Amino acid sequence: CESENNDDKATLNDNNPKNEDPSAADWENCLNELKKVLEEDPSNDIVAFLKESSASSYEGDKKFHMLAAIPDKQKRRSVHQLMKSTIFSSVALADTREGRIRVWHKKFEGDMPPDTFTGARGGGDKSGSSSKNGVDRGGKGKNNKNNKGGSWPADRPDFLRFVLYKENIDTSTAAKDVVRMARLNPKRGISFAGMKDKRGVTSQFCSTYRIEKEQLLAVNKTHEMPGFSGGGNTSSKGAGVLRVGNLSYSSDEVRLGSLGGNRFDIVLRNVDFGYKGTLTKEIVREKLGTAAKALQDVGFINYFGMQRFGKSNDTHEVGIAILKGDFKSAVEIIMREKNDENSQRVAEARKTWANRFVGIDVKNNENAAKDAEMKCAKSIQTDMGRFMVCEKSIVSTLARKPRDYKRAFSSIAKNMRSMFLHAYQSYLWNKVASHRIKTGGSSDVQV
Repeated sequence: CESENNDDKATLNDNNPKNEDPSAADWENCLNELKKVLEEDPSNDIVAFLKESSASSYEGDKKFHMLAAIPDKQKRRSVHQLMKSTIFSSVALADTREGRIRVWHKKFEGDMPPDTFTGARGGGDKSGSSSKNGVDRGGKGKNNKNNKGGSWPADRPDFLRFVLYKENIDTSTAAKDVVRMARLNPKRGISFAGMKDKRGVTSQFCSTYRIEKEQLLAVNKTHEMPGFSGGGNTSSKGAGVLRVGNLSYSSDEVRLGSLGGNRFDIVLRNVDFGYKGTLTKEIVREKLGTAAKALQDVGFINYFGMQRFGKSNDTHEVGIAILKGDFKSAVEIIMREKNDENSQRVAEARKTWANRFVGIDVKNNENAAKDAEMKCAKSIQTDMGRFMVCEKSIVSTLARKPRDYKRAFSSIAKNMRSMFLHAYQSYLWNKVASHRIKTGGSSDVQV
Protein backbone atom coordinates (compact mmCIF):
# COMPACT_ATOMS: atom_id res chain seq x y z
CA CYS A 1 0.00 0.00 0.00
CA GLU A 2 1.23 3.50 -0.69
CA SER A 3 2.31 5.59 2.25
CA GLU A 4 -0.39 7.80 3.66
CA ASN A 5 0.66 11.43 4.06
CA ASN A 6 -0.50 13.71 6.85
CA ASP A 7 -3.57 14.73 4.85
CA ASP A 8 -4.77 11.15 5.24
CA LYS A 9 -4.73 11.30 9.04
CA ALA A 10 -7.90 12.43 10.78
CA THR A 11 -7.07 15.14 13.35
CA LEU A 12 -8.90 17.11 15.97
CA ASN A 13 -11.34 19.67 14.62
CA ASP A 14 -11.74 22.99 16.42
CA ASN A 15 -15.06 23.73 14.72
CA ASN A 16 -16.97 21.56 17.18
CA PRO A 17 -15.79 22.55 20.66
CA LYS A 18 -18.80 21.01 22.41
CA ASN A 19 -17.66 17.50 21.43
CA GLU A 20 -21.26 16.25 21.56
CA ASP A 21 -22.43 13.00 19.99
CA PRO A 22 -24.74 13.43 16.98
CA SER A 23 -28.50 13.24 17.41
CA ALA A 24 -30.60 10.64 15.61
CA ALA A 25 -31.02 13.00 12.69
CA ASP A 26 -27.27 13.58 12.58
CA TRP A 27 -26.59 9.83 12.48
CA GLU A 28 -28.74 9.66 9.37
CA ASN A 29 -26.76 12.50 7.87
CA CYS A 30 -23.50 10.70 8.75
CA LEU A 31 -24.75 7.58 7.01
CA ASN A 32 -25.76 9.50 3.88
CA GLU A 33 -22.38 11.19 3.66
CA LEU A 34 -20.55 7.89 4.09
CA LYS A 35 -22.55 6.31 1.29
CA LYS A 36 -21.20 8.98 -1.05
CA VAL A 37 -17.73 7.58 -0.46
CA LEU A 38 -18.23 3.92 0.52
CA GLU A 39 -20.62 1.11 -0.28
CA GLU A 40 -23.76 0.65 1.81
CA ASP A 41 -22.57 -2.23 4.02
CA PRO A 42 -19.33 -0.64 5.30
CA SER A 43 -21.17 2.66 5.75
CA ASN A 44 -23.82 0.96 7.91
CA ASP A 45 -21.13 -0.86 9.88
CA ILE A 46 -19.25 2.36 10.70
CA VAL A 47 -22.36 4.22 11.87
CA ALA A 48 -23.54 1.22 13.89
CA PHE A 49 -20.17 0.99 15.65
CA LEU A 50 -20.06 4.71 16.42
CA LYS A 51 -23.63 4.74 17.72
CA GLU A 52 -23.02 1.71 19.94
CA SER A 53 -19.76 3.15 21.28
CA SER A 54 -21.46 6.49 22.03
CA ALA A 55 -23.79 4.93 24.56
CA SER A 56 -22.82 5.73 28.14
CA SER A 57 -23.49 2.10 29.04
CA TYR A 58 -21.06 0.76 26.40
CA GLU A 59 -18.66 -1.74 27.96
CA GLY A 60 -17.40 -3.50 24.84
CA ASP A 61 -13.74 -4.12 23.99
CA LYS A 62 -14.01 -2.85 20.43
CA LYS A 63 -12.38 0.56 20.10
CA PHE A 64 -12.28 0.92 16.33
CA HIS A 65 -13.90 -0.50 13.22
CA MET A 66 -11.49 -1.65 10.53
CA LEU A 67 -12.53 -1.39 6.90
CA ALA A 68 -11.57 -3.83 4.19
CA ALA A 69 -8.55 -2.80 2.14
CA ILE A 70 -9.29 0.05 -0.30
CA PRO A 71 -6.88 0.00 -3.27
CA ASP A 72 -7.92 3.46 -4.51
CA LYS A 73 -5.75 6.05 -2.72
CA GLN A 74 -8.15 8.90 -3.55
CA LYS A 75 -11.01 6.95 -2.01
CA ARG A 76 -8.99 6.38 1.15
CA ARG A 77 -8.22 10.06 1.31
CA SER A 78 -11.90 10.90 0.94
CA VAL A 79 -12.74 8.68 3.91
CA HIS A 80 -10.10 10.37 6.06
CA GLN A 81 -11.26 13.82 5.03
CA LEU A 82 -14.85 12.91 5.88
CA MET A 83 -13.76 11.80 9.34
CA LYS A 84 -12.08 15.23 9.79
CA SER A 85 -15.16 17.12 8.68
CA THR A 86 -17.61 18.74 11.12
CA ILE A 87 -20.03 15.89 10.39
CA PHE A 88 -17.84 13.28 12.12
CA SER A 89 -15.14 15.19 14.02
CA SER A 90 -17.12 15.27 17.26
CA VAL A 91 -17.40 11.50 17.41
CA ALA A 92 -14.81 9.84 15.18
CA LEU A 93 -11.13 9.71 14.27
CA ALA A 94 -9.35 7.58 11.68
CA ASP A 95 -5.94 6.21 10.88
CA THR A 96 -4.47 3.63 8.50
CA ARG A 97 -2.77 0.39 9.54
CA GLU A 98 -1.53 -2.41 7.26
CA GLY A 99 -3.17 -0.65 4.31
CA ARG A 100 -6.61 -0.63 5.99
CA ILE A 101 -8.51 2.30 7.48
CA ARG A 102 -9.53 2.13 11.12
CA VAL A 103 -12.39 4.33 12.33
CA TRP A 104 -12.10 5.03 16.08
CA HIS A 105 -14.70 6.43 18.42
CA LYS A 106 -13.50 9.73 19.85
CA LYS A 107 -13.67 8.42 23.42
CA PHE A 108 -10.79 6.03 22.59
CA GLU A 109 -8.52 8.76 21.28
CA GLY A 110 -6.03 8.10 24.08
CA ASP A 111 -5.57 4.52 22.85
CA MET A 112 -4.61 5.53 19.33
CA PRO A 113 -0.94 5.13 18.28
CA PRO A 114 1.12 8.30 18.77
CA ASP A 115 1.99 8.73 15.08
CA THR A 116 -1.65 9.54 14.24
CA PHE A 117 -1.20 13.22 15.03
CA THR A 118 2.36 13.88 13.89
CA GLY A 119 3.35 15.76 10.79
CA ALA A 120 5.87 13.20 9.56
CA ARG A 121 4.97 11.42 6.35
CA GLY A 122 3.56 8.00 7.22
CA GLY A 123 3.44 8.78 10.95
CA GLY A 124 5.93 7.98 13.66
CA ASP A 125 7.33 10.14 16.44
CA LYS A 126 10.85 11.35 17.03
CA SER A 127 11.71 8.38 19.15
CA GLY A 128 11.25 5.86 16.36
CA SER A 129 10.38 5.40 12.73
CA SER A 130 7.48 4.24 10.65
CA SER A 131 6.92 1.98 7.70
CA LYS A 132 5.38 3.13 4.46
CA ASN A 133 1.96 2.02 5.57
CA GLY A 134 2.15 3.81 8.90
CA VAL A 135 2.69 0.90 11.26
CA ASP A 136 4.73 1.89 14.31
CA ARG A 137 8.42 0.98 14.03
CA GLY A 138 9.65 1.83 17.48
CA GLY A 139 7.71 4.81 18.80
CA LYS A 140 6.66 5.12 22.42
CA GLY A 141 2.95 4.47 22.10
CA LYS A 142 1.50 2.48 24.95
CA ASN A 143 -0.18 0.09 22.51
CA ASN A 144 2.92 -0.53 20.47
CA LYS A 145 4.22 -3.96 21.45
CA ASN A 146 7.23 -3.78 19.16
CA ASN A 147 9.26 -1.15 21.01
CA LYS A 148 11.14 -0.77 24.26
CA GLY A 149 9.31 2.39 25.24
CA GLY A 150 5.88 0.81 24.93
CA SER A 151 4.13 -2.08 26.62
CA TRP A 152 6.75 -4.72 25.84
CA PRO A 153 7.53 -6.36 29.19
CA ALA A 154 10.90 -5.27 30.54
CA ASP A 155 11.73 -8.79 31.71
CA ARG A 156 10.90 -10.45 28.37
CA PRO A 157 13.73 -11.00 25.82
CA ASP A 158 13.42 -9.14 22.51
CA PHE A 159 13.35 -12.05 20.09
CA LEU A 160 10.69 -14.70 19.55
CA ARG A 161 12.51 -17.86 18.54
CA PHE A 162 10.59 -20.59 16.71
CA VAL A 163 10.93 -23.60 14.45
CA LEU A 164 9.79 -23.19 10.85
CA TYR A 165 8.58 -26.43 9.26
CA LYS A 166 8.00 -26.47 5.52
CA GLU A 167 7.43 -28.71 2.52
CA ASN A 168 7.77 -27.67 -1.12
CA ILE A 169 8.69 -24.07 -0.29
CA ASP A 170 12.15 -22.53 -0.29
CA THR A 171 13.18 -20.62 2.82
CA SER A 172 13.02 -17.17 1.24
CA THR A 173 9.45 -17.66 0.00
CA ALA A 174 8.42 -19.23 3.31
CA ALA A 175 9.80 -16.22 5.18
CA LYS A 176 7.74 -13.86 3.04
CA ASP A 177 4.65 -15.99 3.61
CA VAL A 178 5.17 -15.89 7.37
CA VAL A 179 5.51 -12.10 7.30
CA ARG A 180 2.34 -11.78 5.24
CA MET A 181 0.20 -14.24 7.18
CA ALA A 182 1.31 -13.07 10.64
CA ARG A 183 1.22 -9.40 9.62
CA LEU A 184 4.81 -8.78 10.69
CA ASN A 185 6.92 -5.74 9.93
CA PRO A 186 8.08 -6.48 6.35
CA LYS A 187 11.26 -4.46 6.81
CA ARG A 188 12.34 -6.52 9.80
CA GLY A 189 10.72 -9.80 8.72
CA ILE A 190 12.09 -13.01 10.19
CA SER A 191 15.72 -14.06 10.42
CA PHE A 192 17.27 -17.47 9.94
CA ALA A 193 20.70 -19.08 9.88
CA GLY A 194 20.61 -20.62 6.40
CA MET A 195 18.54 -21.48 3.37
CA LYS A 196 16.72 -24.80 3.01
CA ASP A 197 15.81 -26.24 -0.36
CA LYS A 198 12.30 -26.23 -1.76
CA ARG A 199 12.47 -29.95 -2.56
CA GLY A 200 12.58 -31.31 0.93
CA VAL A 201 10.82 -31.64 4.25
CA THR A 202 12.77 -29.21 6.42
CA SER A 203 12.76 -27.66 9.88
CA GLN A 204 14.93 -24.75 10.96
CA PHE A 205 15.23 -22.25 13.76
CA CYS A 206 14.12 -18.68 13.00
CA SER A 207 13.46 -15.56 15.05
CA THR A 208 11.50 -12.34 14.83
CA TYR A 209 11.62 -9.16 16.87
CA ARG A 210 9.14 -8.37 19.64
CA ILE A 211 6.09 -10.29 18.48
CA GLU A 212 3.46 -11.94 20.63
CA LYS A 213 3.26 -15.72 20.24
CA GLU A 214 -0.41 -15.58 19.31
CA GLN A 215 0.33 -13.28 16.38
CA LEU A 216 2.89 -15.66 14.90
CA LEU A 217 0.66 -18.70 15.44
CA ALA A 218 -1.78 -17.17 12.94
CA VAL A 219 0.46 -18.77 10.30
CA ASN A 220 -0.85 -22.20 11.30
CA LYS A 221 -4.41 -21.05 10.73
CA THR A 222 -3.95 -19.36 7.35
CA HIS A 223 -1.44 -21.53 5.51
CA GLU A 224 -4.23 -23.48 3.81
CA MET A 225 -5.51 -20.44 1.94
CA PRO A 226 -6.51 -21.07 -1.72
CA GLY A 227 -3.55 -20.91 -4.05
CA PHE A 228 -1.01 -21.65 -1.31
CA SER A 229 0.77 -24.48 -3.03
CA GLY A 230 4.18 -25.56 -4.14
CA GLY A 231 5.35 -28.50 -6.17
CA GLY A 232 6.97 -31.89 -5.87
CA ASN A 233 5.63 -34.95 -4.12
CA THR A 234 5.31 -35.00 -0.34
CA SER A 235 2.75 -35.90 2.30
CA SER A 236 0.66 -33.00 1.01
CA LYS A 237 0.51 -34.41 -2.55
CA GLY A 238 2.48 -31.52 -4.01
CA ALA A 239 0.99 -28.66 -1.99
CA GLY A 240 3.17 -26.32 -0.01
CA VAL A 241 3.07 -26.82 3.76
CA LEU A 242 4.10 -24.23 6.32
CA ARG A 243 3.98 -24.50 10.12
CA VAL A 244 5.54 -22.72 13.07
CA GLY A 245 6.08 -24.19 16.51
CA ASN A 246 8.36 -24.53 19.57
CA LEU A 247 7.99 -20.82 20.34
CA SER A 248 10.12 -19.26 23.07
CA TYR A 249 11.64 -15.86 23.80
CA SER A 250 15.37 -15.38 23.51
CA SER A 251 17.91 -12.57 23.87
CA ASP A 252 19.75 -13.80 20.78
CA GLU A 253 18.63 -13.32 17.20
CA VAL A 254 19.00 -16.19 14.74
CA ARG A 255 21.31 -14.82 12.05
CA LEU A 256 22.90 -15.92 8.80
CA GLY A 257 26.22 -17.54 9.62
CA SER A 258 25.27 -18.63 13.14
CA LEU A 259 24.38 -22.14 12.00
CA GLY A 260 26.12 -24.83 14.00
CA GLY A 261 25.35 -27.61 11.53
CA ASN A 262 22.68 -29.54 9.68
CA ARG A 263 21.21 -32.97 10.18
CA PHE A 264 19.96 -34.86 7.14
CA ASP A 265 17.85 -37.95 6.65
CA ILE A 266 18.40 -38.83 2.99
CA VAL A 267 16.23 -41.18 0.96
CA LEU A 268 17.59 -42.63 -2.30
CA ARG A 269 14.89 -43.69 -4.76
CA ASN A 270 15.05 -45.53 -8.07
CA VAL A 271 18.68 -46.55 -7.53
CA ASP A 272 20.29 -48.27 -10.52
CA PHE A 273 22.83 -50.85 -9.31
CA GLY A 274 23.84 -51.77 -12.83
CA TYR A 275 22.83 -55.33 -12.07
CA LYS A 276 21.03 -57.14 -14.87
CA GLY A 277 19.89 -60.15 -12.89
CA THR A 278 17.23 -60.40 -10.22
CA LEU A 279 18.03 -58.16 -7.28
CA THR A 280 17.79 -59.78 -3.90
CA LYS A 281 18.29 -58.23 -0.48
CA GLU A 282 21.62 -59.99 -0.18
CA ILE A 283 22.89 -58.52 -3.46
CA VAL A 284 21.68 -55.03 -2.49
CA ARG A 285 23.48 -55.33 0.87
CA GLU A 286 26.66 -56.42 -0.88
CA LYS A 287 26.54 -53.53 -3.36
CA LEU A 288 25.81 -50.98 -0.66
CA GLY A 289 28.51 -52.43 1.57
CA THR A 290 31.12 -52.08 -1.18
CA ALA A 291 30.09 -48.48 -1.80
CA ALA A 292 30.14 -47.66 1.93
CA LYS A 293 33.63 -49.22 2.28
CA ALA A 294 34.94 -47.11 -0.60
CA LEU A 295 33.43 -44.03 1.00
CA GLN A 296 35.08 -44.88 4.30
CA ASP A 297 38.50 -45.60 2.79
CA VAL A 298 38.71 -42.95 0.10
CA GLY A 299 36.17 -40.36 1.17
CA PHE A 300 34.62 -37.90 -1.25
CA ILE A 301 35.24 -34.42 -2.55
CA ASN A 302 33.17 -32.07 -0.42
CA TYR A 303 31.85 -29.93 -3.24
CA PHE A 304 29.07 -27.43 -2.78
CA GLY A 305 26.03 -28.87 -4.52
CA MET A 306 24.42 -27.56 -7.67
CA GLN A 307 21.54 -26.01 -5.74
CA ARG A 308 24.02 -23.40 -4.45
CA PHE A 309 24.33 -22.08 -8.00
CA GLY A 310 20.66 -21.93 -8.89
CA LYS A 311 18.53 -23.79 -11.37
CA SER A 312 20.31 -22.12 -14.28
CA ASN A 313 23.79 -22.47 -12.75
CA ASP A 314 24.42 -18.72 -12.86
CA THR A 315 23.92 -17.48 -9.30
CA HIS A 316 27.66 -17.11 -8.81
CA GLU A 317 27.85 -14.93 -11.92
CA VAL A 318 25.57 -12.44 -10.19
CA GLY A 319 27.94 -12.50 -7.21
CA ILE A 320 30.89 -11.67 -9.47
CA ALA A 321 29.01 -8.73 -10.99
CA ILE A 322 28.11 -7.38 -7.54
CA LEU A 323 31.74 -7.57 -6.38
CA LYS A 324 32.63 -5.49 -9.45
CA GLY A 325 29.89 -2.99 -8.62
CA ASP A 326 28.21 -3.77 -11.94
CA PHE A 327 24.55 -3.78 -10.90
CA LYS A 328 23.33 -3.56 -14.47
CA SER A 329 25.01 -6.86 -15.35
CA ALA A 330 23.74 -8.41 -12.11
CA VAL A 331 20.16 -7.52 -13.02
CA GLU A 332 20.60 -8.73 -16.59
CA ILE A 333 21.93 -12.11 -15.44
CA ILE A 334 18.92 -12.59 -13.18
CA MET A 335 16.43 -11.44 -15.82
CA ARG A 336 17.94 -12.94 -18.97
CA GLU A 337 16.44 -15.84 -20.93
CA LYS A 338 17.09 -19.29 -19.43
CA ASN A 339 17.49 -22.46 -21.46
CA ASP A 340 15.84 -24.56 -18.74
CA GLU A 341 12.76 -22.39 -18.20
CA ASN A 342 9.78 -24.64 -17.52
CA SER A 343 7.00 -22.08 -17.84
CA GLN A 344 6.19 -20.82 -21.32
CA ARG A 345 4.67 -17.70 -19.80
CA VAL A 346 7.86 -16.90 -17.90
CA ALA A 347 9.97 -17.70 -20.96
CA GLU A 348 7.97 -15.20 -23.02
CA ALA A 349 8.32 -12.60 -20.27
CA ARG A 350 12.10 -13.04 -20.25
CA LYS A 351 12.19 -12.73 -24.04
CA THR A 352 10.11 -9.55 -23.87
CA TRP A 353 12.55 -8.17 -21.32
CA ALA A 354 15.57 -9.05 -23.47
CA ASN A 355 14.03 -7.16 -26.42
CA ARG A 356 12.81 -4.11 -24.49
CA PHE A 357 15.29 -1.75 -26.16
CA VAL A 358 14.87 -2.99 -29.73
CA GLY A 359 14.74 0.01 -32.08
CA ILE A 360 15.93 2.45 -29.41
CA ASP A 361 19.26 4.27 -29.37
CA VAL A 362 19.95 3.61 -25.69
CA LYS A 363 23.24 5.52 -25.58
CA ASN A 364 21.84 8.74 -27.03
CA ASN A 365 18.22 8.66 -25.90
CA GLU A 366 18.00 7.91 -22.21
CA ASN A 367 14.42 9.13 -21.88
CA ALA A 368 13.23 6.73 -24.56
CA ALA A 369 15.17 3.91 -22.90
CA LYS A 370 13.58 4.66 -19.52
CA ASP A 371 10.12 4.80 -21.05
CA ALA A 372 10.63 1.48 -22.84
CA GLU A 373 11.96 -0.25 -19.73
CA MET A 374 9.14 1.07 -17.55
CA LYS A 375 6.49 -0.13 -20.01
CA CYS A 376 8.17 -3.52 -20.34
CA ALA A 377 8.51 -3.98 -16.57
CA LYS A 378 4.85 -3.14 -16.03
CA SER A 379 3.77 -5.50 -18.80
CA ILE A 380 5.55 -8.56 -17.37
CA GLN A 381 5.00 -7.98 -13.64
CA THR A 382 2.21 -10.53 -13.41
CA ASP A 383 4.05 -13.12 -15.51
CA MET A 384 6.69 -13.94 -12.92
CA GLY A 385 6.02 -17.08 -10.91
CA ARG A 386 5.31 -17.04 -7.18
CA PHE A 387 8.75 -18.35 -6.29
CA MET A 388 10.61 -15.90 -8.54
CA VAL A 389 11.16 -13.47 -5.68
CA CYS A 390 14.28 -11.84 -7.13
CA GLU A 391 12.78 -11.24 -10.55
CA LYS A 392 9.55 -9.91 -9.05
CA SER A 393 11.43 -7.45 -6.84
CA ILE A 394 13.53 -6.21 -9.76
CA VAL A 395 10.60 -5.77 -12.14
CA SER A 396 8.49 -4.04 -9.51
CA THR A 397 11.26 -1.51 -8.84
CA LEU A 398 12.11 -0.84 -12.49
CA ALA A 399 8.43 -0.30 -13.26
CA ARG A 400 8.72 2.74 -10.98
CA LYS A 401 12.39 3.66 -11.35
CA PRO A 402 13.53 2.50 -14.80
CA ARG A 403 17.26 2.11 -15.48
CA ASP A 404 18.11 2.38 -11.77
CA TYR A 405 19.73 -1.04 -11.53
CA LYS A 406 21.42 -0.50 -8.18
CA ARG A 407 18.05 0.32 -6.63
CA ALA A 408 16.47 -2.65 -8.40
CA PHE A 409 19.06 -5.08 -7.06
CA SER A 410 18.83 -3.55 -3.58
CA SER A 411 15.08 -4.23 -3.57
CA ILE A 412 15.85 -7.95 -3.33
CA ALA A 413 15.68 -9.23 0.24
CA LYS A 414 19.00 -8.89 2.07
CA ASN A 415 19.39 -12.59 2.72
CA MET A 416 18.89 -13.33 -0.98
CA ARG A 417 21.46 -10.71 -1.99
CA SER A 418 23.92 -12.39 0.35
CA MET A 419 23.30 -15.73 -1.32
CA PHE A 420 24.70 -14.43 -4.61
CA LEU A 421 28.00 -13.67 -2.89
CA HIS A 422 27.92 -16.98 -1.05
CA ALA A 423 27.44 -18.71 -4.41
CA TYR A 424 30.65 -17.15 -5.72
CA GLN A 425 32.49 -18.24 -2.58
CA SER A 426 31.19 -21.77 -3.15
CA TYR A 427 32.27 -21.60 -6.80
CA LEU A 428 35.82 -20.68 -5.74
CA TRP A 429 35.86 -23.51 -3.18
CA ASN A 430 34.82 -26.06 -5.80
CA LYS A 431 37.49 -24.80 -8.19
CA VAL A 432 40.19 -25.00 -5.52
CA ALA A 433 39.06 -28.48 -4.42
CA SER A 434 39.19 -29.72 -8.02
CA HIS A 435 42.65 -28.23 -8.47
CA ARG A 436 43.86 -29.92 -5.26
CA ILE A 437 42.61 -33.34 -6.40
CA LYS A 438 44.06 -32.84 -9.87
CA THR A 439 47.52 -31.84 -8.63
CA GLY A 440 47.79 -33.70 -5.33
CA GLY A 441 45.61 -36.74 -5.74
CA SER A 442 42.90 -37.96 -3.40
CA SER A 443 45.17 -39.37 -0.67
CA ASP A 444 47.31 -37.77 2.02
CA VAL A 445 44.95 -34.84 2.33
CA GLN A 446 46.04 -32.45 5.05
CA VAL A 447 43.50 -30.35 6.94
